[in-house]
Amino acid sequence: MSTKDEQYVVFVVNQNHYAISIHDVSEIIRMQTVKWVPNSREEFLGVIHLREQIIPIISLHRVFSEKEKTIDSKTRMIVLQTNGQELGFVVDEVDHVMFLPDEHISPAPHLSQSEWINGVYHHDDRTIALLNLQTLLQHVDVQKALD
Repeated sequence: MSTKDEQYVVFVVNQNHYAISIHDVSEIIRMQTVKWVPNSREEFLGVIHLREQIIPIISLHRVFSEKEKTIDSKTRMIVLQTNGQELGFVVDEVDHVMFLPDEHISPAPHLSQSEWINGVYHHDDRTIALLNLQTLLQHVDVQKALD
């Protein structure tokens, strides 16, 4: 579960809404040209150069076993800071940044990948899965994929 009324970045992957804590986000940028890395894992699109740093880029479509959407003007990269390393997630669009009150967050449902989800926000007709970034990134081993 989240801490009291934590602020999240809400984004869309194939019409499904997800959120990650704003504390994990370095910045949100427009889609850039991604340089392919040979022999990398399927979920890795490659790397970008951002302010003289090489940042691995992950497709959340591939991580979630979803069909990839055509890149358009709404496509964004969410650059994350985790364990001293930056990496980026490609998402269909960033919806907005918002506080999610605890009283509207339920425990994660029993799913095959429920360890990736800290909880589910329900309010009015909005449903947003709150991602457990650390668990998700353990599944997507950045160093192993780039070796």
